[in-house]
Order: sequence, then structure tokens, then C-alpha cells
Amino acid sequence: MKTVHILSILLLAAGFAGGSAGAAENQVVKCKTAKARKSAPYAGPALVANVPRAMTPIDLNAVQFTDKALTRQVLVEGLFARRTETDTVEVTARFINCTGEPLQVQARSSFMDATQVPTEPTSVWSRVFIPAYGTGVYRERSMGRDEVQYYLVELTAAP
Repeated sequence: MKTVHILSILLLAAGFAGGSAGAAENQVVKCKTAKARKSAPYAGPALVANVPRAMTPIDLNAVQFTDKALTRQVLVEGLFARRTETDTVEVTARFINCTGEPLQVQARSSFMDATQVPTEPTSVWSRVFIPAYGTGVYRERSMGRDEVQYYLVELTAAP
């Protein structure tokens, strides 16, 4: 009985029983897609055209929207990459649906070496279901191991 009481006190102190102090619950997500579209370009590696100013650079280790209308509906909440236990690269992207309707999008990944040469074929398009004002997760693993240094996730509307 004493153990249960001590555990209850610890849970309350940690904010697990009844929620944490000051946390807002049951709120609908609010998105500022215009702010996201106006954000500064990433200062890291990018794919660039051989002819200067022939195209906008495509940031690597990022999500590239291939559908302009989608930039008003979806935000990238998080983008993560890690080495797996077999030393492949696993990319995970969490998307937020900023609309009041369920969305279906498609994502695919490209993996590249240190010189930005593809290490394998681009993955197949994977469908991601995102509920209204909810989140959806995309995950892909490379086939290559040590040679993979960069990745690119492309996002488009599902047909």
C-alpha cells in the first residue's frame, strides 16, 4: 500500500496524473503556413543547377514540396534522420494538416553520397493519411549504409 501511495505522489509531482500544470488541452492546431513559406532558405547543402540561377536550389536533408497548393495545407512539424542498427539511414517526417478536412499526401525519399550522387533509386511514393488538424508520419530507410550522407524527402498531393 505504501508503494502505491509513493508512486502516486511521484506521478503527481511529475505531472502525469491529471496533466501538467499550465498545459493547454483539447485545442485545435493553428497553422501559419504563410510564415513557413516565407522562411529563409536553409544554409546547408543543396542541389543546384549547372547553369547559374536556372532553378531554385533544392535543400538537402529537408522536405521539398512538389505541389504549391499543398504548402497552404500542410506543415512539416518535424524531420528526423538517424542511423539504424544495421547502419542504414532512417528518415522520419511528421506532417500537420492545417485544414478541417482529412488529407492524403504522398512522400518519397532520395539518398545521396557526400558528392550528392544518388546511392540508390528513389523510393516509391508512400501514401500518408493526415486527419483534419492532425498529424501524419512518413518513414523510409535507405538500402545503402556508410555511403549515405544526404537525403531529400519529396511531398506531393495524392491523386
